Amino acid sequence: MKHLTMNSMLTAAAVVLVAGSAPAQTLKADIPFTFHASGAVMTPGTYNVLRSGGSKYVILRNVDTKQSVIAVYDMTDPSKELKARGKPGIQFECSGARCSLREIWTASGSPAYGFRVPKSDSDGDKHMAFIPLSATKAE
Repeated sequence: MKHLTMNSMLTAAAVVLVAGSAPAQTLKADIPFTFHASGAVMTPGTYNVLRSGGSKYVILRNVDTKQSVIAVYDMTDPSKELKARGKPGIQFECSGARCSLREIWTASGSPAYGFRVPKSDSDGDKHMAFIPLSATKAE
């Protein structure tokens, strides 16, 4: 029951934050795999990535299913992999088939948004997955 209540509160908060984030910049990413972010399991699809000025969170919202998650970040230097690409993107840390949101970078000399990745229980193939970001108009 507590889990259901917490999920309901987070979903309601996401809706309020999305609706009230007029100065937000919206980016788009086509994520072709299931991933984990802030304890939520997110399905493959096209995502709007909303970041609000002055706040330390981003909202990832599936365009088709409307499923959203709020992910709190720490400002960090972009990883070598992201800097080498030189373009905006999302980086996921994957172990076997489980991928977790690790970093978002908007490029152009800006810092990256770093996210906590749960420790992997698996000894599976560990790799990074890069998904490009593109600018889009806010809804």
